Amino acid sequence: MGRGLLAKLKSLPRRAGERPERASSILLPFFIIFVGMSVLAWRSYVLSVRTERGTKTLATQYATYAADITASRFDALVRVELQKASDDWQQVERRPPVTGETLHGWLRAHDWITSAFYVPDANPVGAIYSSDRGEKPQGPGSAQTLEIYTSNGVVRYTYDPVRLMARVKPTALQPPPAATRELSQQAQVDVVFGALPRGAVAADHGFAYASPLDAPLSSYAIRAFVDTSAYATSGWENPRVISITLSAVAVGFTLLGLMLAIGGLRRETETMNLRAALVANVSHELRTPLSMIRLGAETLKRGARLGEKQRLEIEDSILREVLHLSHLVENVLDVARMQNKSTKALAFTPVYPRDLVTTLISTYESWIRSKGFEVRLRIDDPIDEQSWDREAVSRALLNLIDNAIKYSGDDKVLDIALRQTEQHVVIEVTDHGIGIDPADLSRIFEPYYRAQFSDTQTRRGAGLGLTLVQQIVASHGGTIEVESQPHSGSTFRLLFPRAPRTRQDALGALSPQTT
Repeated sequence: MGRGLLAKLKSLPRRAGERPERASSILLPFFIIFVGMSVLAWRSYVLSVRTERGTKTLATQYATYAADITASRFDALVRVELQKASDDWQQVERRPPVTGETLHGWLRAHDWITSAFYVPDANPVGAIYSSDRGEKPQGPGSAQTLEIYTSNGVVRYTYDPVRLMARVKPTALQPPPAATRELSQQAQVDVVFGALPRGAVAADHGFAYASPLDAPLSSYAIRAFVDTSAYATSGWENPRVISITLSAVAVGFTLLGLMLAIGGLRRETETMNLRAALVANVSHELRTPLSMIRLGAETLKRGARLGEKQRLEIEDSILREVLHLSHLVENVLDVARMQNKSTKALAFTPVYPRDLVTTLISTYESWIRSKGFEVRLRIDDPIDEQSWDREAVSRALLNLIDNAIKYSGDDKVLDIALRQTEQHVVIEVTDHGIGIDPADLSRIFEPYYRAQFSDTQTRRGAGLGLTLVQQIVASHGGTIEVESQPHSGSTFRLLFPRAPRTRQDALGALSPQTT
């Protein structure tokens, strides 16, 4: 993209000897903004990466801390339960005799023990057995056996890990004090069945750490999970993604603004050059008829011996140049109004299209023939009276004739037709000149635009005639059509909407019929 911008800057039209100060004044602020946005984008990216890494580190450390602390709490509570069972049995032995009922009472006091077998040292044959016949809780794990040795004997009991876990879990996972509750809730602690190894565990949207429990609950592990999605470390809420995206958008808008500024500078430069060309062309065009008028007037003043025929020819030449000069002045005034974005108020009056066309041709016939052209006029009957601005429509037709003369080749014939359809009054001007390329047809009505033919660049004009024609036709509610092929001539067709029949009758009542 940077190379493209440099190429556009290099392609900006410049006058001879002109320094590219305007381009530099536009490029430098955008370059500063671009560099500043790039630095901010890089800094934002670095900070977001550091924040993300810090969040991951803290989450990992906190998950490890929560899992180890909870596992230690479970192990401590289990040891307390085992020690309590041993102490309670020693209390039973201190109140002899030990019977099946006392053994069963001890069993019921510790509901996580499922059965017990007591063997006294003094009388091994008098061993006692007791079992919990109730329904065992369903869950993972199997019954395991532990022994309690005393001075009077030994108690071998079987316990259910599920019951033991249910005994200590409420206490181990009870809510922390209010002072640390908010911090503690950052980790989700669960008891997981299975011999998980100590260390990190795969998890989505966060970090998990497993800490296995010691015997007799070695078949369980504590899993602590810290959800980092709340800290926007993944997805579109990730600060790194957000910083990259926003920075890319900002830089893109900056580059777009630079491209638009360069385009505006190019258009302004082209417009200035075209305006300069317009002034040069108008000066040249005005100089020619003025010189002819001056020469003719001086000849008439000093030519006392001129014959009547010569005098008439000079007078016709002066009149022809005056008409040409009047046409040029009107075009210059229209260009000035166009540049100032002001429009001339149209004076709509009853107009007979036949009279308008024939009068214009007869008025400028001498000028047209002086250019070596022949006019073939074709007018269909009947043509209804219309409400037009006579001067504006005449100027539009004259601009088309002037264009046809400028861009014609050796075949110097102009075909002008006037006809009427159900919806329109149509004026056509056809030449047999160099034609227009299809790629230029959509732009020939733009101000200052001239088709990119080598022939067009050697002919006078500033690309405003067709723009004026289109504005005049549009002000009458009409449209303009063009048919052209390179080296085959062009046909410009002005379509003016016909006035309604009732309106035509009213116009006919106001104006006398002419023949």
